[in-house]
Amino acid sequence: MDELVELGIKVACTELVTRYCLAVNRWDLDAYLSVWTDDGVWQRPVGASMQGRAEIRTFMESMPRNRVLRHINGCNLVEVVDEDHATGWSQTVVYETVGTTETPAQLQLPTMVVEYVDHFERRGRDWLIARRDTSWIFLSDADSVRPATPSC
Repeated sequence: MDELVELGIKVACTELVTRYCLAVNRWDLDAYLSVWTDDGVWQRPVGASMQGRAEIRTFMESMPRNRVLRHINGCNLVEVVDEDHATGWSQTVVYETVGTTETPAQLQLPTMVVEYVDHFERRGRDWLIARRDTSWIFLSDADSVRPATPSC
């Protein structure tokens, strides 16, 4: 594969992860869902995997909205499989202040650090997330949606 084509795929997939974070930070569910394939799979550390945009939307709509939320993503690594498939790995630090949507919010300790393992696919001209496996690396007591006993 041409190096420029490979670089373009890596940039597109890295920007896709950034768009994911921006959409969830802004709580823009339409933008959030637009980064997934129609049949995308999201595996979180607890519960059954979600399959498809409708299940992912239902989950997201169940989350509390009275909070300031920021996903600070970095350490993106994208490996190109072919011209229509790539995999990715990244880490995200999640900050959350519950009880307000006003900024600047009171800074709290991060609620968690997660790792994502992604499978990206080109659908038409767009790169999308076909599968995302999420692992908790660190959890804080500050996480408002943390289960009593994490599964990881």
